[in-house]
Amino acid sequence: MAFEGAVRLRTAALDDGDAIRQLQERNGLGSLDPLAWRRQWEEYPYAAEFRDIPMGWVLVAGSGRVVGSLGNIHMLYDLGGNRIRGAIATAWAVDAPHRGHSLQLMMAFLKQKGVGLCLNGSASPTASRVLRGMKMSRIPIPGYEVPCFWAARPSGFARAALARRSVPAAAILSWPAGMLLSARDVLLRSGRGRILSAMHRTGEFDHRFDTFWQNLSGGPRRLRAVRTSAVLDWRFGAALRDGQAAVVTATRDGALNGYAVLVRRQSPELGMQLYDVADLQALRDEASTIRDLLLGAIGAAREDGMDAVKFLTGTPVKRAPATELRPYCYRLKFWQLYYRAGTPELGSALSNADAWDFSPFDTY
Repeated sequence: MAFEGAVRLRTAALDDGDAIRQLQERNGLGSLDPLAWRRQWEEYPYAAEFRDIPMGWVLVAGSGRVVGSLGNIHMLYDLGGNRIRGAIATAWAVDAPHRGHSLQLMMAFLKQKGVGLCLNGSASPTASRVLRGMKMSRIPIPGYEVPCFWAARPSGFARAALARRSVPAAAILSWPAGMLLSARDVLLRSGRGRILSAMHRTGEFDHRFDTFWQNLSGGPRRLRAVRTSAVLDWRFGAALRDGQAAVVTATRDGALNGYAVLVRRQSPELGMQLYDVADLQALRDEASTIRDLLLGAIGAAREDGMDAVKFLTGTPVKRAPATELRPYCYRLKFWQLYYRAGTPELGSALSNADAWDFSPFDTY
C-alpha cells in the first residue's frame, strides 16, 4: 500500500457508508449494505434522543482514505422505569498498516459524552483482551459462553457435529448418525415436551407488542433495551419481510404473553443452517412460557427446514427452562460481553446476573 500520510480521527457520517463497506471487506468483516446501513441510522425510533451522540468514528489517512472505523449503535434501555441512553460498539476494523492507531477508536467510544452505558457484546478474542486491558467490566451473566442447541433436522445437525470433530466421510455418516441422534433426543426428551400456551406465528410487530412491552417493563427490574413495536420492526422487520426471520408468539386468554424472534443464520463455523433465537421475552419471566417459546422455536425450525435452533443466554431465569429441554452445548473459548457504566450507582446496580436481560438483540 502506498504511503498515505498521517492518520486522524473524526466522527463518522452517513456519507462514509461506502468507504466503511470497503474497509470491512478488506478486513474480513463481511459486506455492508450502505443503503441498509443508512436506513438503520435514519429510522431508529428514538433517533431524536441521540441527536448529540456520534454514529461512530473513522480513522482517515492523509490521502483521505478511510483506514479504520468503529460503529456506535444507539439503543435506549430501561431499568426499573429509568431510561438510559446506551451505545453498542460494533464492527471495529483497522487496516493492517494502521493498527497502531486502533485504540484511538475504542478510546473515543469509551470517552463519549451523554451516554450512560457503553456495551460490547460481540468481542473477538483480540478485542476481548484489549477491552479487559481498558478496564471494561465483564457483563456478569455466567453461562453466556455456553450456547444451547436443539436438532431440528437430525441428519443435518449430525453432519455438522461430525464435521466439527473432523470425522472422515461426515456427509455419508450423517444419515445413520442422524437416526441415532433422533432416537437419543426422543429418549431424553431433548427439545420435546407439551406446550401449554397457545402458539402462533406472526408476520408483523403490531400493537399487541406495545401493550406487551408496557407489561414487560413493569415486571422484574432488569436492564432491557426498549422493545416497542417500532423498535422491534426497526431491529428485525426487514429480515422478517425478506423471509430471513420468523416470530413465534405465546398467548393466554387472547393476550400476548411472550414472543421469540428467530433469525436465519448460515453458520460456516458449525456447517449448518440454524435459527438463532435473537430475542425471547416472557411476561414475569414465567418459566413455562419461556419453555413453550423454545419449543415453538424448535417447531418453527422443523417447519422451515432448519438444521437446528441456537439459544444464547446466561440470564438465570431463561437458562433454567432451556436446560430442562436437554440441549446440546459447547463452550466458547473467550468472553464476548463487556460494559462500562456511566456512574458508580449504575455500575453497582448492574453488578449481578439478575440485573441483566442481555441477548443477541443487543449484539451487532
